[in-house]
Amino acid sequence: MIDEAEQFERFRSAYKRVTGEWLRRVHKSERPDYICRRPDGSLVGVEFTLITRDPETSQWGEILDNVEFMDGLDGVLAVGHAIMRKGTKRAEPDWQLPDSSILVLSTPDCPISEMESHLDDALQAEFEESGFTEIWIADHTEVDAYGSIELFGLVPKKWWGYHSRPWAGKP
Repeated sequence: MIDEAEQFERFRSAYKRVTGEWLRRVHKSERPDYICRRPDGSLVGVEFTLITRDPETSQWGEILDNVEFMDGLDGVLAVGHAIMRKGTKRAEPDWQLPDSSILVLSTPDCPISEMESHLDDALQAEFEESGFTEIWIADHTEVDAYGSIELFGLVPKKWWGYHSRPWAGKP
C-alpha cells in the first residue's frame, strides 16, 4: 500500500498532465491533508481518502474466487459514500479552505475501468453537492507496472470523465 505522500506526488503529476496546472505544495496539513498554491497564487486544499475492500474479505475472495479487485459497482458505491462523508467533514469549522478543496479518492483496489460503466452524468450533480471544488478518482491499481496513475474527473463538469495515461500498452 502506498503512503499518503506518494499518493500526493502521483496525483500532482497526473493532475498536471490532465489540467495543465501544477499544484505547488505549501505545507502538510490535517484537514485537508495538503495545502497547495495554484499557478494564479490562490490556495487550495487537497484531501485524500482510500477506497478499498475489507482486507479479510478480499483475502478470501482472492484465494477462493480469484477476485483481484473490488467490483466496479461496489467501487462506485464506496466512492459515493466517501464523498458524502468527506463533504460533511469539509463543512466542519476546523477544515481549512472549505471553499477551495480538492477531494482525491485513491483506488488501489478497483480500477477505473471497472467503475466507469457505473458512473454517469446524473451522478455529477450529486457529487457537486459535497461542496468540493474538484473531485477525482485516482486509480492506483497499476502503479507498479506504469509508475503513474490514471484519473477520472467527477467535479467540476469540465473535467468529468476518464483521463488515461499518455501512452498505450505495457511500459
